[in-house]
Amino acid sequence: MALLLIALYTIGYQQGSNTSERHWKLRWSERDAAQAQRVAKLEARNRAEEQRRRDEMEQVTQHAEQQLATLRADTAVARGAAERLRRTLSELQRRNASPITSAGNTSSTGGAGCSVLADVLTESVERNQQLAAEADRRRIAGLACERAYNSLIQSQ
Repeated sequence: MALLLIALYTIGYQQGSNTSERHWKLRWSERDAAQAQRVAKLEARNRAEEQRRRDEMEQVTQHAEQQLATLRADTAVARGAAERLRRTLSELQRRNASPITSAGNTSSTGGAGCSVLADVLTESVERNQQLAAEADRRRIAGLACERAYNSLIQSQ
């Protein structure tokens, strides 16, 4: 009889243990599936955010490149105007360099003054163009950096 009770107890214990083990395995697999689903959602959200940031940076880059192209075109126009000014000044220098005779009087001071003025103006225009171009490049780069930073901050 004791042997029968021990056998029944052992069978009952194993049955309960197997049921409990199946129950916990089911709960663990449900937990693992839920966790895998959360990880997949998080990865998808992170990928979408990364793509948004990449797209935003591409737009910022394209906008900066457009501004630089406009700057280059404006610089070419300004150089053309400066070149016309240089030609005009050269023409004035040439005219004033020839001796002017008026009532037996030769005036070379007017030609020398005009020549110095033309040289100073030419150098000034060239330097102003250089400074303006550099200032415009830095402004465009700064604005592009600011837009890129703001696009990253907006997502947080």
